[in-house]
Amino acid sequence: SRRLSIAQVTQNSVLLAILGAISGLILTVLGLATGVLPRLVPSVPTPLIILAIVGLPSAILNSFFSGILQGMQRIRTVNVITFLQSILTLGLTILLVIGLGWGLRGAVIGAVGTSLGVTALLGWQVWRAGGRLRPRYNQTALRQTLAFGLRGYVGNLLQFFNYRLDLFIVGILLGPSAVGIYTVAVALAELLWHLPNAVSFVIFPKASATRAEDMNRLTPRIFALTLGITCLGGGVMALLGRQLIQTIYSDLFLPAYLPLLALLPGVVLLGGGKVLTNEIAGRGFVHYNSVNAGLALVLTVIFDLLLIPRWGVLGASLASTIAYSAIFFTAVIFYRSVSRDGGAKSPEKQP
Repeated sequence: SRRLSIAQVTQNSVLLAILGAISGLILTVLGLATGVLPRLVPSVPTPLIILAIVGLPSAILNSFFSGILQGMQRIRTVNVITFLQSILTLGLTILLVIGLGWGLRGAVIGAVGTSLGVTALLGWQVWRAGGRLRPRYNQTALRQTLAFGLRGYVGNLLQFFNYRLDLFIVGILLGPSAVGIYTVAVALAELLWHLPNAVSFVIFPKASATRAEDMNRLTPRIFALTLGITCLGGGVMALLGRQLIQTIYSDLFLPAYLPLLALLPGVVLLGGGKVLTNEIAGRGFVHYNSVNAGLALVLTVIFDLLLIPRWGVLGASLASTIAYSAIFFTAVIFYRSVSRDGGAKSPEKQP
């Protein structure tokens, strides 16, 4: 929205990344020392957790630098780097896991190495755009970014648990084999989110830099088209899902097909909801999405505890569909309210 220069945003982002990495490191050490972290992820060796933490600073910087380029609407640049990241990840995984036989350790090293390489590419692009990579305290930049970011962070944190809390509950109640079955169902269902995620990635900065009246005309068309295409994709996945599971994962994972079918309605609806939630956030009403995510998380916990003991992995899928549907309908309500106000009351657009 051009209230801060690229240099100010970049310096502020580097400062926050350093503070975030230090905080994450402290929390990880405390989790390992108290035994809480090994209990949360009992099947992950502690040395691999420590190795993964090496990539934490670059992961945070990658998020910030990508966000800066996204805000400048340099979508092609971000897409090219994301594509290169996938190629590098694949190449390092083949080299370290298959070529050198390092197994899981090689996969983690490859992921960390890829993250560091992407940090260099993103940092170079941000620097070329006018960014300054040396951290610097700027009260105005810090206040404005935190005022917006903390309200959105609550929603992002709650949404993370909406997406992944059921995996933890399935693991606790049903064991690791059930987690494997459910993960396959989730992985295939979430393939439908590639288009909504791409649209949302573009519409977020677009809504921030565009007049509310113009977005009121543009967003409903984008929303309807995205939801329609995602719905068609859901139908194709329902028809071909069983064959995909057999081909990619083998017959051992065929029990994932029914949970996949149960997930599809919620995934399709949330695909359309992503367009609306990012448009709402772009207008400055990011706190609405936090409220929405909090409501969905409550539903996730309630229905996971009710349905998983009774129906196993299928119950987890049904609980997720209920939560995702709630996000969709609540997002529609919030969007109607925001678009009716015209965005004029946005807390981020006041002088």
